[in-house]
Amino acid sequence: MTSKTAPAAPTASADRTGPTAPAADVPDARWWVVPLAATVLVPLLSLMTAVTSDLFTDALPVFLVGCFVLPFAAIVPAWCLARTRRRRRTRIDLAVVACGLAVGYPWLIGTVVWTIFLVMLLTGNHSA
Repeated sequence: MTSKTAPAAPTASADRTGPTAPAADVPDARWWVVPLAATVLVPLLSLMTAVTSDLFTDALPVFLVGCFVLPFAAIVPAWCLARTRRRRRTRIDLAVVACGLAVGYPWLIGTVVWTIFLVMLLTGNHSA
């Protein structure tokens, strides 16, 4: 009679090259793709938004500069993160935020201005 024994369960060994290796130790060879794509796409989106919103003719220069600088400020951390697979999701999220800021900048500024106006009006902080 032969006895069948169950195969041994995989255990964590000293060899960290298999599937038990932590994600932080795995370098990401293509870490630069997402930040580079966002760095190229953000100025194009900002320019498109500035043209369609007439920021070149109607806005103050500080709003026009902010239209280009604020999205780039969101991309800079993506270039500086650790170049591992664990940080890939964070790089993608930062690129999406930067592109969203590039497209939604006039709406963001308009919302902030109207909120300040309404708060000042409702709290009585206005000059008569």
